[in-house]
Amino acid sequence: MTAPEPGDVPLSLYVHIPWCVRKCPYCDFNSHALKEVLPEQDYVQALLTGLRQQQELAAGREITSVFIGGGTPSLFSGAAIAKLLQGIRNQLVLAKDIEITLEANPGAVDAGHFAEYRAAGVNRLSIGVQSFNAVHLHSLGRIHDPGQALQAFRLARPAGFRNINIDLMFGLPQQTPEQALADLQQAARLAPEHISW
Repeated sequence: MTAPEPGDVPLSLYVHIPWCVRKCPYCDFNSHALKEVLPEQDYVQALLTGLRQQQELAAGREITSVFIGGGTPSLFSGAAIAKLLQGIRNQLVLAKDIEITLEANPGAVDAGHFAEYRAAGVNRLSIGVQSFNAVHLHSLGRIHDPGQALQAFRLARPAGFRNINIDLMFGLPQQTPEQALADLQQAARLAPEHISW
């Protein structure tokens, strides 16, 4: 068996947006509490400039997925995400059936944002629920409550999303196995296409 040629191996692209409403105490990612106006346009331009400088590393290879993570990418406007994705399309070869995921925080989304992201080309959401238990959400420092978590999921479907992930955490401080399973059961009742647990 021969190894595939580098040009035959598809690529994925990760785009990091580092701002959050506030920094959760458990988070080890490069993320920062937003202290002033979100520099959307400057940051998107910097990302696209950086991509252009490293474009030759892709060497025409097809990109099969784009994941926009953070931080809280759902703080960005639909227009900023559209500009980012158009810039990526202009520089790279994207698969016709590409999966484009955006992480969304239930405390930083609404129906209008979801519709704008879908129109921009995002076709998969990853909703950072973490828990449906108010006590556990508080201990994690999350900005949303269980009702907002459910509402975020319910707003995503009418906005056109047919591919949704729910992010959950387990092993939380003072969490019992029964409580962890209750979170998982609640997520399953919503019937997302994917659960990260």
